[in-house]
Amino acid sequence: MPPSPCALVRAAEVRAAFGGTVGAGRVDNSLPGAPTCHFAVKKSNLGIDGEAIVFITPGQSAAMFKIAKKEVPGAVAVPGVGNAAFYNPHTSAIELLEGNTVANAQGVFLNPGGPQPNAAKLKADVIVLAKAVAKRA
Repeated sequence: MPPSPCALVRAAEVRAAFGGTVGAGRVDNSLPGAPTCHFAVKKSNLGIDGEAIVFITPGQSAAMFKIAKKEVPGAVAVPGVGNAAFYNPHTSAIELLEGNTVANAQGVFLNPGGPQPNAAKLKADVIVLAKAVAKRA
């Protein structure tokens, strides 16, 4: 059985990425074989509350990562994160390859009916999160 996805990052690292007050990681097993770890973020540096989500991508290999990097619409390479990484602006997530492990770091900060977070700032914050995940992936 794979280790808990909450072992990928610490609350202090989530706080370093998004600011604010960060709750303890909470494992979500709602998708069989694909546990995720959710960190609630209150009063983030993006101006709204949200959450950081991290996980090991189930069933992924280095070869499949390379295919995904080419096939995900709008994917943008992110240098300096793991062995390789790309940002998906549609999901505000970074998929990264570290050795043979594929992991994901995502920031979910939505403000229904109100102003949305600055896209460039959100991407920069997710990169900080992904760098922390890459250290333990």
